[in-house]
Amino acid sequence: MYESIISSFQIPGRLLSAERFGAGLINDTILCEYSADGEVRKYILQRINGQVFLHPGQVMQNVELVTGHIQDRMRQEGIADPESLTPALIWTRSGGSCHVDQGGGHWRMFHFIESGEVFDRVRDGNHAYEVGRALGRFQALVADLSPEKLHDTLPGFHETPRYLAELDRAVKTHGEHASAVGPELAFVAVRRSLADSLLDPLRSAAIPLRVVHNDPKVNNILISKVTGKALCMVDLDTVKPGIVHFDFGDCVRSAANPAGEDAEDLNSVAFETGWYEALTRGYLEEAKFLTTAEIELLPLSVRVITFELGIRFLCDHVQGDTYFRTRYPGHNLHRARVQFRLLEKMEEALNK
Repeated sequence: MYESIISSFQIPGRLLSAERFGAGLINDTILCEYSADGEVRKYILQRINGQVFLHPGQVMQNVELVTGHIQDRMRQEGIADPESLTPALIWTRSGGSCHVDQGGGHWRMFHFIESGEVFDRVRDGNHAYEVGRALGRFQALVADLSPEKLHDTLPGFHETPRYLAELDRAVKTHGEHASAVGPELAFVAVRRSLADSLLDPLRSAAIPLRVVHNDPKVNNILISKVTGKALCMVDLDTVKPGIVHFDFGDCVRSAANPAGEDAEDLNSVAFETGWYEALTRGYLEEAKFLTTAEIELLPLSVRVITFELGIRFLCDHVQGDTYFRTRYPGHNLHRARVQFRLLEKMEEALNK
């Protein structure tokens, strides 16, 4: 089924198999096995979701730039085979980073990093430390890459004031739904000042624009099967200009709540301060490039990004569940309540 696509890439040897791989919800992912020189080698083939990424060509230009830059940095550090430790593209036979099929679909292929594995949730403090270290390491490797060289492939992403304004419009337009979420709207109302608290320092140039990952969830961190140490970050489609706080805040938000975004019982929602401290320690040990102003804003970013996601879930509920995929009526409202409960736990822990 995929042979004609696969044949467009420069891979030595003979194709043995090509099967769907993983549980990703965005891109189609295929694990390909090749026999070459008496060894079986694996590669990842992906079709970029053109409904999520409206300009897949720009996504690939970003991925090509960032992966190439990281590999160059690793070689400068004396790592002879960076392809085994970080996402590395396979080039097409025409010399490009992706193949465009007859229907306009964009396909790309990566080396498969066989020494690593991913986890959906943090297991313990050591794992939290490695998650933080992976994020800091990634940001450090691209710290000298000019963000102006990258496309903004997700305009408005992590602009919290925009999400807040969208919620305000939804409340006015969908009054029948808004009337049932009074407590949640009151929760948002007393925290509205959070919305601009990360962007104002950026606008005033108190903190710099950098290259950031933008989706630093736990299962985008590859962990060594042998040592348990972080290898790298994967899923680089969202890489674009931003501030480090988008990454740090979202990473902590996703990692330090053992109950997860879909916690059935709100009373199970917790902010594991030990995991937060371990993640922060690992992050700062790698992110030596940070300015003092950036470091001082890290704790606040955890609250802002959690507030932002809660607003997004709440807005989608008020609008009739038009964006996030849901499993039952009121799912997005429950998700919003989970984030708001988590934010309360963060406020208790981080304001001490």
